[in-house]
Amino acid sequence: MKFVILALASLCTLMQTNWELKKEKDGIKVYLANSDETNMKQFKVETFVKANPRKIADAVVDLENNYKWFLDVEQAELLKQIGKNEFVFKQVIQMPFPFKNREVIEYCKVTELPNGVVRIDLKEDNTFIPESKDYVRMPISRGYWILTPAGAGTDIEYSFLADPGGSIPAWIANQFIVSNPLKTIKNLREYLKT
Repeated sequence: MKFVILALASLCTLMQTNWELKKEKDGIKVYLANSDETNMKQFKVETFVKANPRKIADAVVDLENNYKWFLDVEQAELLKQIGKNEFVFKQVIQMPFPFKNREVIEYCKVTELPNGVVRIDLKEDNTFIPESKDYVRMPISRGYWILTPAGAGTDIEYSFLADPGGSIPAWIANQFIVSNPLKTIKNLREYLKT
């Protein structure tokens, strides 16, 4: 039932029509949209990467190594393996001084479709474990990756909505909403070459 709700929520996200292109660089397009749930902007990235969808998906869900390319991820830890392609994990996100690092508890489902598309759905699960006094728990952290085979590689659509919680003003957090996804995708491209 949980995945059905997650899939419906993701479908609603896909149907949004208010995306505004904010930056295009090195074949990467970053769009922003307003959210009804928070003052934070939601981003969407579209790009092409010379790797197959499965290889990209494996890099995204590789909790031991995705800190090597995923911007500001300090550490990640598997909390529960629910099925072969379904799990709950924790990430610690580095924040600039003087802000406290953030903790994300995320439910993840990877779906391989018959047409070769791989979809990764992510949704916060803030009741899974108690909050840590060492971090600020992010109240909203949800999104998706859609990895579509295209010629010698993959078309990527990656969208995410995050509210860092705590005392960070939305106007400060929104300053990084274009540059951070851009850097993350560039890092992913380099990582996939190794």
